[in-house]
Amino acid sequence: MLFNSVLYLLFFGLLYLLYWTIPASRRVTLLIMGSMLFYAVWGLTGEGWVGIRWTLHFLAAIGFSHFMNRAIYDATEQQTKKRLLSFTVVVLLINLAVFKYAAFFLGFLIDLGVPAEALPDAKGLFLPLAISFYTFQIIAFTVDVYRGTIKDRPTASSYFLFILFFPQLIAGPIMRSTDFLDQKPFLNSRRMYDGGWLIVGGLIKKVLLADPMGNYVAPVFGNPTAYTSWSILLAGMSFSLQVYCDFSGYTDMARGSALLLGYSIPENFKAPFFSLSARELWQRWHITLTTWLRDYIYIPLGGNRVSVVRNYFNQFLTFALGGFWHGADYTYIFWGGMWGILLAVERFVEQVLGIKTVPEKNVPMKLLKGLFMFVLFAIGALMFRSQPVMMGETLISSTRIMGQMLGGLFVNWPDRLMDVYASTGADASALSAVFGSQVFALSEIPQPDTIAGMFVALIFFHFVQYKPGFFERWRRFDPYLLPLAGAITGGFLLPALSQSGHQFIYFVF
Repeated sequence: MLFNSVLYLLFFGLLYLLYWTIPASRRVTLLIMGSMLFYAVWGLTGEGWVGIRWTLHFLAAIGFSHFMNRAIYDATEQQTKKRLLSFTVVVLLINLAVFKYAAFFLGFLIDLGVPAEALPDAKGLFLPLAISFYTFQIIAFTVDVYRGTIKDRPTASSYFLFILFFPQLIAGPIMRSTDFLDQKPFLNSRRMYDGGWLIVGGLIKKVLLADPMGNYVAPVFGNPTAYTSWSILLAGMSFSLQVYCDFSGYTDMARGSALLLGYSIPENFKAPFFSLSARELWQRWHITLTTWLRDYIYIPLGGNRVSVVRNYFNQFLTFALGGFWHGADYTYIFWGGMWGILLAVERFVEQVLGIKTVPEKNVPMKLLKGLFMFVLFAIGALMFRSQPVMMGETLISSTRIMGQMLGGLFVNWPDRLMDVYASTGADASALSAVFGSQVFALSEIPQPDTIAGMFVALIFFHFVQYKPGFFERWRRFDPYLLPLAGAITGGFLLPALSQSGHQFIYFVF
């Protein structure tokens, strides 16, 4: 049940009316039942009856973790708590590994030379929806119980609602216990208007920006060797815009839906493409994942309390694991590892060489650094977007795209290099595979004016996140502006909406 679908509008509208009509004592039960229905309907509408299996598997994970959380809370000896915590986390990670990563690990063994017939068949396994997100959220809660962050003994209703709460269930934000458990849900006019604006803005990002952009860039990624360097770079930038509008739009609609039900859930994006460094970028992009990786992997590994070299390795390992969390493929590991290396290099330049990587007062340099970071993100997006299966194919695919793009941005030197290489009598096919056959013969992506307009919209939405207080002066007009914006947006969006809608990119993770 997608947020950008008529089915969700009907579901949420009915739930909203019923929620605020029944006694407050029954609302948690209603939200739990509604959230289970929301989760199960995904399988019923798109994957046959697999939604029932998803839901039963999910409920089993929640039930197991709740039982273990209470055992950890009740244990009186620290060593017992630690053993129970380790057992719980290991079981949850094994569950994630089996259902999401089994095919990857089997493929890894095949890459090492193990005969395929000697290995078990993973084709019968199903991938439970949102297993990466809810596994991290469950682990965070269990660790918080162990650390004593959660003061009261977890109740079944509060814990089940915390994990199942449908606005954040499928693709986050990844909540912590402190984000949700202590809330006393309420609704006032300010929350209603905030929720409405978030839903309207999220729909615009998803339906009017992300989905059309996906249609424009798909042909480039489908056959990258048929396009030129500039086209591929533009496709990488456009895909960056698509992912941001898609994921940020989902988060906005999730936060808006939660506010209308009286709850506040964390913000996940704060104008990430206005960042002037890799560190700042990851403080603004997918914030709840970054802070989860920091608190539950990076800091337990030693954080900043270890040697310089060990600290760099911790950064690399944390982001490589973060990349692996996104998907069961070498590509994601390389993508995450790339950012880990960039963060380590950035810290080395600042701390060891004493060179500031972020200009403080030079506005032109700030603009150039911001553009550089966006292009760097787009280059990473090229790697993220290519998803081959085998390790060798990943290396060739990513290297081909990178080589073709970077090699032809300014001069046509790869062709000359291949000519020189071939003149020695050697086989130039390897270089040809890397650089591609067409370089620097700028081919056009369809409707560049539309894409330019979308980039302008991207800047506007970033400004809204970067300077939220700027619009406070207009909030007194909410009773007039929000219905008008909703009506105009609805007029544009209704033709694009369907019973199912277009899936959000992060739902596959």
